[in-house]
Amino acid sequence: MKRLGVASLGLAFSLAAVAATPGDGFERLKAIAGDWQGDAGGGAALRVGYRPVSRGSVLVETWQPGTRAETMTLFHRDGARVLATHYCAQGNQPRLAMRDEGGAFVFEYVDATNLADPEASHLHRLVLAPQRDGTLERTETYRSHGREETSRVRLRRVAAAP
Repeated sequence: MKRLGVASLGLAFSLAAVAATPGDGFERLKAIAGDWQGDAGGGAALRVGYRPVSRGSVLVETWQPGTRAETMTLFHRDGARVLATHYCAQGNQPRLAMRDEGGAFVFEYVDATNLADPEASHLHRLVLAPQRDGTLERTETYRSHGREETSRVRLRRVAAAP
């Protein structure tokens, strides 16, 4: 039990360092790699995983891995900027560019593929904010016909499934 407490404390300090350390935003973003869980409402657990692929040049987010509602977001460099491409269950693929905002990773809409009507529902903003207590706050804003709807979930790191 003592080892778990020390490991949890170490994780909290490392995520706090991610939020406070200046430098390469993409490398700091990759520090969230791992398995996370939150409350999806109604007692259901929400699962989110982050893992580096392609020799560390891409960070893959899988939302509800292994379910019919699974979505994926790929984070990667594009020259000096960091982009996210969200492969949405709605069938469109918004691209968002990152700006580092006080330790939070803020992704703002650039454009989208397979979005026939620019007013149709699409991910317009995504924020990943490591917290001092070791949790990760994930906020997404969808825009549809001039209206925005924002949802927020607090995720906690969990041990990887065997």
